[in-house]
Amino acid sequence: MVNIPIVTFDTSAHNRLVKDGARSEALLAGIKSGLFFRFAALSIEELIATPDPKLRAALFSSCAQLQRGPNDCLYPQNELIRLLTVAHLKNPTNFDWKLTTVQGQELKTRKTDYKEMFCKPRVQIQEVFKNYKEAPPATLREAIARLQSGNGALIWNIGKWLYDRGAETDASEARVRQFMDACPPFRALIYAMLMSWYNFAVRDPNVGERFNAGAVDQYMSIYLPYCDKFVTADSEQEKCLREIASLASVEIEVLSYDAFCNSFLVTV
Repeated sequence: MVNIPIVTFDTSAHNRLVKDGARSEALLAGIKSGLFFRFAALSIEELIATPDPKLRAALFSSCAQLQRGPNDCLYPQNELIRLLTVAHLKNPTNFDWKLTTVQGQELKTRKTDYKEMFCKPRVQIQEVFKNYKEAPPATLREAIARLQSGNGALIWNIGKWLYDRGAETDASEARVRQFMDACPPFRALIYAMLMSWYNFAVRDPNVGERFNAGAVDQYMSIYLPYCDKFVTADSEQEKCLREIASLASVEIEVLSYDAFCNSFLVTV
């Protein structure tokens, strides 16, 4: 597996694999012969929630075909963060996120709660801009730069919330900073949450840079460091994850399903 590129599909890419029918046969054969396929548990959860029984069966038939080649499956984001934070808490000096075993084999509520969590402070945040007679930052990077130029309290509060929830501890800012530096999956998830904070609570909807991916799409960011290629058929998620990967300094190709399919089929 060491020298085999790892690819992960978003739920939208799994859907396209089924929708494309016969066209997918060559792609499936190519993936099985030349790539290591890493399932994301969040995608599996969404496939299970597919209401149409025929489509659901077709999706899992497609997954079964992918399992015939080299593959594994990563835990959902909550369990993955728990495992990483517990490993770091036990041995922060020698922590290596790559050595932590994270493979394993209420969705609608989660999506709603996620958006509400970031929409809730919007009124207060907009009031601050109004009082200081300032316009909200027009881009995500400008918003993050403002946070970093101050004390970065929001960044570390998000990090502490995730760390404490996973490791069941009361982490110091120094520990959270160390973990964020040492653990790309954690770092990517923090930037995903900062992106949602900017999109739903901060930006001017008329002129601000838009990143409107939903909860599950953003939670997928935690899987980025675990693969070489992340494939999605959702253009909004593709844009969001590409920006998150850049902000979190994660080396990965975030590809549209069509781009992956076309470029891969040319090489096989």
